[in-house]
Amino acid sequence: MGDVNKLNTFPDIMRKCFKMGLFKIIPSQGLSKEKPYETSEDKNDKDVVSLIIGDYGCWQLMMTFLLSLFSFPCTFHIYLPTFTVKATKFWCRRPENLSSLPIDYWINYSQPVDACSVRALPPGITAESIMNYTAPILDSFLKCDEWDYDRSEVGNTIISEWNLVCDRESLTNLAEVVFLVGVGVGGVLGGWISDRFGRKKILIGMIIAQSSLAILSLLVQSFTQYVLVRLVMGLVSVSVVYAAFVLSVELVGGAWVTIAGVCNFFPLPLAYIIVSLLSMLLPNWRDLQLAVSVPGCFLLLLWFVLPESPRWLLSVGRTQEAKVILEKAAKFNKRENIADLDKLLVLHRPEVRTEEPNVLMIFKGYLLKRTFCLFIIWFSMTIAYYGLLLNIGKFNLGNLHVTSIILAVVEVPAIALSIPILFKAGRRIPIFITMVVCGLACVASELFTISIQENWVIISCLMVGKFAIASTNIMLPIFTAELYPTIIRNLGVGASQISSGLALICIPYLWELAKLNDHLPMMTIAALSGAGGAVVLLLPDTISKSKETKKSANTTCNHETFTVTDDRGQ
Repeated sequence: MGDVNKLNTFPDIMRKCFKMGLFKIIPSQGLSKEKPYETSEDKNDKDVVSLIIGDYGCWQLMMTFLLSLFSFPCTFHIYLPTFTVKATKFWCRRPENLSSLPIDYWINYSQPVDACSVRALPPGITAESIMNYTAPILDSFLKCDEWDYDRSEVGNTIISEWNLVCDRESLTNLAEVVFLVGVGVGGVLGGWISDRFGRKKILIGMIIAQSSLAILSLLVQSFTQYVLVRLVMGLVSVSVVYAAFVLSVELVGGAWVTIAGVCNFFPLPLAYIIVSLLSMLLPNWRDLQLAVSVPGCFLLLLWFVLPESPRWLLSVGRTQEAKVILEKAAKFNKRENIADLDKLLVLHRPEVRTEEPNVLMIFKGYLLKRTFCLFIIWFSMTIAYYGLLLNIGKFNLGNLHVTSIILAVVEVPAIALSIPILFKAGRRIPIFITMVVCGLACVASELFTISIQENWVIISCLMVGKFAIASTNIMLPIFTAELYPTIIRNLGVGASQISSGLALICIPYLWELAKLNDHLPMMTIAALSGAGGAVVLLLPDTISKSKETKKSANTTCNHETFTVTDDRGQ
């Protein structure tokens, strides 16, 4: 390789950025000058975008960092229900003449069965008579229609505001099902929308819609209005994530595609921690909603900084617009000696496909098995990951905020370790191992719940399970994309998102299984995670094929991966 490729190592990129003043911390020393040409071997391995601006440089570093910020507001809104829909202890409200009666005495006397019905009170009853156990006890009960709530852990929630208890309890799950339906639909439509209208326009348009909906949710006066806002919010939020992710990986080349894709997941655990901390400071759901809605508004300023994807522009024939972006990026990366830029862009025009992709193609030949297996794997992974993530409050393991932060922190090393694992160990075996480990950790947590009953032991098991399934959540999207040929890759990934969307709809109802048996929800997660891991073994690994494809430098139609071979601009 020529000296140009030496700048694709991370230390050289950082030193170059220091020299340019992007990070003014220490001066750079001993930075070798870049040669003003590419070797023929370089050109064979790179598409036109990488030829002009390089696989990774200071410009891509800055842009991918800014694009990762869009994950914060989206994750905020996904994770909010952990606190805003937290089920707490409730009881039928005391009458005015018994307002001085301690809550425990009131519950023991008036609600021996549950808080949905209250004992009829005899005339002249007093707080003193109840405390002295001299109050008469009637056997008739009335339906309760007003409640008070325990606010020691969380403040006012949507449950307490709209009394989603007793015969209205199922509406709590409905609110989250509607939101997750939006997420599932948005996951399927997000790719098509960004392919049709471009990455940048959809990204900024959706963040405007998300910010507007977030503010609008503060003004809702009924539960129906809240549900409708959450439905659209789910669709919009995942579209923002999808557009930002696609744009970030289309700005880099070569093996940096995998790294840039994985780095987009780092904001997720940080967002979980931020929401947990904000919930401690702002216990009321409307205050918390406002706090997480403000950051999204500032991201609108990035319209003036972020570029459209040059690869997308080239794919739709908007060559001059791509040229302007590439010239600026090349200058920022100190690659100002690219000759015959117009000629390069003309020579690398996308070929017209003789066959348009259609959804039936993913169900033909060897792809039928892959599609079916991925459907099962995505369903299992989504149940396991979001089943643990969005049901932290159901575990009742001490302080909700502390437990939430602990389980979020373990995702950071899981994301970081996914990068070397993807490059060194392949995809299939690591995904198999992480899904099985998650299942075993869930089984262990239930066994310890029965035998030891120590919170720290159970939390440790959940940490192991969360760490494992978080790694799966990083690696599976990359593995999925590599299993489909380029021409139908978006269709294949979109089909897997349908399976994921169906799993998301089931998440709010997962803990309803506890009515049959207390251990059934976690055992369901364990069984599905283990089954999904087993199905992974039926699929071929892709890392060896990626390396072979890079060496052969085949044409676009023969490329079947994007992590090492970079055919996205063709």
